[in-house]
Amino acid sequence: MTQITEEIRESKPLHTAEIPTVRLGIQFTRYPGLEELPLTASLRQAVEDGFTLVVLNNIAAELSGEVEDRLDEVAAEARRAGVELQLGLGCAGPAGDPATVRAELRRALERGLELGITEFFVYTRSVREGLLEQGRFLDHPAQLRLVRATLESLSARAADAGVRINVKTHEDLASAEVLGLAHSLDPAVFGIGLDVANLVVRGEDPHAVAAALGPWVRMTHLEDLVLFAVPHGYRRRLRALGEGVLDWELLLGSLLGSGVRDFTLEQHRGKFDTPVFDRSWFRYEPHLDAPELGQLARLGALTHDGVARGDIPALADWDEDPAPAERRRQLLHSAATMRRILTSIGAGIAAPATILSGEEGLS
Repeated sequence: MTQITEEIRESKPLHTAEIPTVRLGIQFTRYPGLEELPLTASLRQAVEDGFTLVVLNNIAAELSGEVEDRLDEVAAEARRAGVELQLGLGCAGPAGDPATVRAELRRALERGLELGITEFFVYTRSVREGLLEQGRFLDHPAQLRLVRATLESLSARAADAGVRINVKTHEDLASAEVLGLAHSLDPAVFGIGLDVANLVVRGEDPHAVAAALGPWVRMTHLEDLVLFAVPHGYRRRLRALGEGVLDWELLLGSLLGSGVRDFTLEQHRGKFDTPVFDRSWFRYEPHLDAPELGQLARLGALTHDGVARGDIPALADWDEDPAPAERRRQLLHSAATMRRILTSIGAGIAAPATILSGEEGLS
């Protein structure tokens, strides 16, 4: 990871009396393991499960008319339950007609503002080897400049509304590139959405990045991972918190000490490799250094040991499409693990103001 030398607010030691209540969140398009539920019912399920933060991946289907727009009803339910809604605006490029990309992002932003949402995120889909777009070849720095211009087009409206837009650490960007995008714009508007599992795709150590970026993190997207050795490098697969190889006491403690107060679970099945045995790959990864790669190897070794013990399925036996019951189990296990660790380091966990079904949720 490129060394970060800018002055940041100092992280203070954790003392129970100083730690405010934190929120546990869930991010989804439809509720994990219960995907048949409509959006309003998904919100109710989140409340029943004890979450006080719901992050919608996007509202593209509502905006296009593909599904009925019942977002006002969802927002009203959330307010009654003391649950905050946050929203993904979509992809900030660099592919696609810039005017169209920006119009779609602005439309999602405006609808989110109507719903009272104050925290948003965007992601990117850059191509590190270069991208042919509208007859022009764009190297990676040119792609980042295009993404920055797209983000800047949202800045004034977001600033006027007093809301924040967070750039997600997506699989295509190194953490220093995400930080660079956020800091090249209005710092009152732009922050970082930290997805820890994505960092290994760019050869970075999630623990080091969480410590370095923590002061700028305003949203989190959390799940565990394993790294299998394959002929060209490592293959990432995703797991429930505590069932992979990340050190969650270290990660959550570091983020908490940096001032992060929202801890949101995300479940997806993105499949990515990190081809560290391919010399040509490094041509497009200038941020890498030996210590980062050493930590990547450590995670690979932990995965190997977990398979040998029978704690982690072998790659050949990996369930690439878990059934709804298993997705539900993973969600509840992740939530219980995160709750246990945060409580053990002194954090108070916010509870919904209203359990809409009358059930208690997670304990």
